[in-house]
Amino acid sequence: MTFNMSNYMHGAIRLKVTGFMPEKFINLCTAQNIYLWKISKKNSDLFVWMKVEDFFLIRPIVRKSRTRVTIVSRYGLPFAAKRLKKRKILLIGPVAFFLVLNVLASFVWFVDVTGVKNLSDSQIKAIAFQQGLKPGVLKSNINTKQIENEILINTPEVAWISVNFIGTRAVIEVVEKTVPKQDDKSPAHIVAGKDGVITEIITLAGQSTLKVGDTVKKGDLLIKGFAPEPVNHQDPSAQPPVISVPPQLIKAKGIVKARVWYESYGETELIKAKHQRTGRQQIGVLLKIGSNEIVLKSAHPEQFGLYDKEVVHKKLPLWRNSDFIVESNIDIYHELDTEWSEMTVEEARDYAKNNALAQIQNLMPETAQILSRKIELIKTEEPNLVRIKATIEVEEDIGKSMIISQQ
Repeated sequence: MTFNMSNYMHGAIRLKVTGFMPEKFINLCTAQNIYLWKISKKNSDLFVWMKVEDFFLIRPIVRKSRTRVTIVSRYGLPFAAKRLKKRKILLIGPVAFFLVLNVLASFVWFVDVTGVKNLSDSQIKAIAFQQGLKPGVLKSNINTKQIENEILINTPEVAWISVNFIGTRAVIEVVEKTVPKQDDKSPAHIVAGKDGVITEIITLAGQSTLKVGDTVKKGDLLIKGFAPEPVNHQDPSAQPPVISVPPQLIKAKGIVKARVWYESYGETELIKAKHQRTGRQQIGVLLKIGSNEIVLKSAHPEQFGLYDKEVVHKKLPLWRNSDFIVESNIDIYHELDTEWSEMTVEEARDYAKNNALAQIQNLMPETAQILSRKIELIKTEEPNLVRIKATIEVEEDIGKSMIISQQ
């Protein structure tokens, strides 16, 4: 590898040696310590490689061996440099390209905000814009610390912020404060959030209205948001008449567990069509400059029997304070090929059952305790369709707080 690199740096040439005895040329070069390599013979001619510096030493050898040499090809940096001198544009072009690329890379062209949940991107970008962070600005003119401080001062919801540059993108990374959820102490009843059969009632505050074994529907009152009435153990005849007063409203608290049933259906086909892209596509390009639209390329998806569409929308960032909009829509139509897959009845049942159970799983709370599970095959008139009904019985807390209107 070192020898090849040396040959490239100093240059090498391939010679064609012709004459009555070209082998004599090889022997004389070897005697003069002139290194030759890749020696080959074609018809009566010899082809050899040698260093450029040795080429100027072989004139006596050529005369003595009564041969004639012709340069067939050249290899190495000296010859490449000579070609570049003749074609200066090949040297100037890449240099100019890298210079322009380096200049463009020193500007900010995109501003992104990450990490926001409750805040809006535009709110953060507006503050950064006021501090000079906008597309088309030199990175060296941007004071990131000042931008971070201004966002922290003007946005109390932000706990930490960082402004970094990734290529031509300015990324504003935000961490929002975690505000503890305030406990609402407004008077409230506890009502049923679902239909079910009561299995357990634990009243912590308020007045229970049901007992174990009662059937309730969604919205039924479970625990009233009234303070418990005081118990009087004295003789009522010895007491003066009691004036009735409205009950004191409180926030009801308690646990009301009930048996709840969930039902769901899952179905699948025994023979299903699966669409895959063939690799063929049609591309349409629409350029929008201001209010003008220019069709750069038209697509003809009607050539495909079946296809899907992918839309790529690109918009150049606004330059400084300009409202001039440049954007493009690229519509890519992918040709689709249809493949048919077949399931056995058992595989279809399992697939439909898993779909039905997955739907129920999304409805059930994590704290629900499963009591029983029932899987039922539903007969259909379509021979290609398998339908499954899944029923799951669980025990869960169905209590739901409902604010008491005091109007």
